[in-house]
Amino acid sequence: MSAVDATGVPSLSQILSWDTEHLQKAAADWTRTAEHWEESFTHVRQASLFPGGTSWQGEAAEAAQQRALSDLVRVGGIADSLQEAAEIARRGADQLNSLKRDAINAITDAREAGFTVAEDLSVTDRSRPGGMRIAAARAHAAAIAGRAFALSGTDIELASKITSTTAGLTSHRFIEPPEDGGVHAVDFKEAPLPSSPYPINDVVAEATDLDGNHVVMRRGYYDAQTQQGFGFDKAYWRHGVINPNVFKDLISHSRPISNTNGTLVYEVPINRTHCTSGPLGIPSCNDTGESLTMRIVANVNGSPTVPGGGQKGFITMYPIAGGSGVVELGPNWTWTPPWVNNNVPIN
Repeated sequence: MSAVDATGVPSLSQILSWDTEHLQKAAADWTRTAEHWEESFTHVRQASLFPGGTSWQGEAAEAAQQRALSDLVRVGGIADSLQEAAEIARRGADQLNSLKRDAINAITDAREAGFTVAEDLSVTDRSRPGGMRIAAARAHAAAIAGRAFALSGTDIELASKITSTTAGLTSHRFIEPPEDGGVHAVDFKEAPLPSSPYPINDVVAEATDLDGNHVVMRRGYYDAQTQQGFGFDKAYWRHGVINPNVFKDLISHSRPISNTNGTLVYEVPINRTHCTSGPLGIPSCNDTGESLTMRIVANVNGSPTVPGGGQKGFITMYPIAGGSGVVELGPNWTWTPPWVNNNVPIN
């Protein structure tokens, strides 16, 4: 929005430079975000029914499915509010552009009639010293002032509508706090394991990093109520990593940034590219400008919970907040944008 003086009337230079690009960009960003929210929570819902493509039953399954459905309904309402704000911004940008043209046309009419329009929008006769065309000057000044008021008034009204529409968005959280109001830090080694029939230790994928560390990704598990677990299930359910090839490709193209007693941490930047089929079927790829960093944690030490004392392996993977398309579902809780899952191998 453009600032105006205390009288509520924009100056000549403010009218001429009035910009609505921020509204158009906001509308596009809000629409894209709303669509991404709905798509992401739909994936969560589907994953709660068939994690990793396998049917899941029991009390934990029922709780996770109920929570996923509840969150999907909630996010639908939030996305609707954001879509409404986007539409207000789009319509508002068009309206402001039209009002700006009206104001500039009034200024141009006065100038073509031989009048000078000052920075404060006052109109004086430049063709005759002393100003003999007082009535005409006043008429032009009134026309310019009226259109300037309409421009600034609409801008203020638009800001109020957007603020009102988006006011409730920041109050939503998709993570329930502990009943005592505190924050509970939980290490993956404290997490109770599901019953033995669940294929916790099945290897889903494996890869070797550039330092020669071999890391396995086990099926693992994830408890949505306690938010505890490890392995592919945790990455799938909690962070939206639905393609195990993402793990394989990132590990095989990177080195850990730290290795603390066998616990490896990777932070791998990813740039999104869009590819089309070129001549002779050779793909032509262009960088979209979208990027993010994925953090991966793994433990390559032997574990007593793994048959034969094999490594625990992959613990979790998630996008670092602030990346392109990354959704922050709660404190220290991010969701992977679909383009990461759909664009492997990643170069």
